[in-house]
Amino acid sequence: MKLKVKETAKCQKTLEIEVSKEVIQDQFIEYYKEIKKTAQIPGFRKGKAPQEVLEKHFSDKANDQVLTNVVNDAYHEAIKKENLRPVSMPDITDVDFQNDDKLTFKAKIDIRPDFTLKEYKGIKAKKEKLNITEADVSKVLGYLQERYAQFEAVKDERGVKIGDYIICDYSYEVEGKQIDKKDHSWLWIDKEMFLPGLSNKIEGIKAGENRKFDIKIPEKFHLAEIARKSAKFDITVTEIKEKKLPELNDEFVKKIGKETLEELKLHIKDDLSQEKEVQNKQALKAQIIGYLVKIMPIEVPQALVDKREQGLKDSSLQRLKQQGLNEAQLEDELKKMKDMFKDEALKQVRSFFLLEDIAVKEKIEVTEDEMSERIAMMARLYNQKQEDLLKYLQKNKMLESIHWDVWEEKIIGFLIDNAAIEEIAAK
Repeated sequence: MKLKVKETAKCQKTLEIEVSKEVIQDQFIEYYKEIKKTAQIPGFRKGKAPQEVLEKHFSDKANDQVLTNVVNDAYHEAIKKENLRPVSMPDITDVDFQNDDKLTFKAKIDIRPDFTLKEYKGIKAKKEKLNITEADVSKVLGYLQERYAQFEAVKDERGVKIGDYIICDYSYEVEGKQIDKKDHSWLWIDKEMFLPGLSNKIEGIKAGENRKFDIKIPEKFHLAEIARKSAKFDITVTEIKEKKLPELNDEFVKKIGKETLEELKLHIKDDLSQEKEVQNKQALKAQIIGYLVKIMPIEVPQALVDKREQGLKDSSLQRLKQQGLNEAQLEDELKKMKDMFKDEALKQVRSFFLLEDIAVKEKIEVTEDEMSERIAMMARLYNQKQEDLLKYLQKNKMLESIHWDVWEEKIIGFLIDNAAIEEIAAK
């Protein structure tokens, strides 16, 4: 085999490979020798058909199979000879193959970056002290009160006030075209409603009363075609309601599965402590990876960066769609985040190789028990049987991703354990 290796880009090689006529002929001989054992050809007993007959019946299949075998064998021999570590499947091009002549082809591959690890122990990082205050607990209690709030109809004949909730029918149009219409809709009368100044227009309307008015559409509105125009608004209030929060006492606490208010407070404090620990760990991870990437800005395959960038973009697009943004807004938001996607993708790919080398050097591995424990945890989270979830993960080829998650957690845990961490006051 003849081989030329060219560097076509950073962390990318193109292999120019030539396989001799003799090697190809040997492959054809082996192919026909194997197929002869099972070939069913009229007029010949199994295993007795002569070579020229076999070639007449199976030449196309022979060419395809020999080509596949020779390219595969030559490619693997080449990367082994050059001690290359591909991170992607080869892009095979310029194949020149005749069964009575030599074979030549090119294989373009992205390869693993070659670098020397710098010191990764003793990284300086900061962690906020764990300090859950009464104010933090009170904030959560306030959320719980909001969740269990009751909405009571206003008994007197007063009009709508800021802070009320109303049940109403409303519609509005711009230049004779209806833009929106809702029946029996709940609205919270807040100073910041979906149209600036709308709360002031609604304020004072009594239950059963209809009111019509003009209102200006703001410059930045989710429907760009009606921005800055005047809308005719028509609203009928059918009911006015006030939100009543439950009292914080033992009776209320029993509704959410606790016996006393003090028990609930302790439970909230424990949950907040665990949440803060997770946040601290994520913050430490970000600091450590940021430091490693900064001191070791290694070259990485551009194809991997592009793939990761597209993944980040797709995730953001899905999240923005769930927020109800239209096409123009989606395009605008993605454009704003373009540089962020590029920087984050490069950082993530670099950190992958850095963490992988640290794991190899420190002999950090994931055990079968650790994988089983992770899958069991996921099964509990999704309320599934562990064996059913395992089959699903295997079928969808997701085990490798989970393996990496567990592995990364162990590597980051190792780096945190060996970091120089300074505790600072919570913000």
